Amino acid sequence: MYVSVEVITMLATAVTMLVAIVSGFGWMINRMDARFEAQDAKYEARFDRIDDRFDRIDDRFDRIDDRLQKVEVEITEVKIAVARLEGPTPRLMTVR
Repeated sequence: MYVSVEVITMLATAVTMLVAIVSGFGWMINRMDARFEAQDAKYEARFDRIDDRFDRIDDRFDRIDDRLQKVEVEITEVKIAVARLEGPTPRLMTVR
């Protein structure tokens, strides 16, 4: 089978272009990973401080939640005490 020089040149060019594109993407991915790692290292302490602040705020919310739960229990007790003072509700029909 006869293959012309133009076909061989096109195939070689296609393979060369494919290798160039794949290696270019590989280089870009490696460079992006390096930059992301540098940014992560740069801001890691800042993120840790922000996480600590979130933990403190979460603790405050937990304490407030506990206080609200105690208030809810006390309100329920007050409701029961008021109901006992008022007595049973009057009925429309008397019981025989």
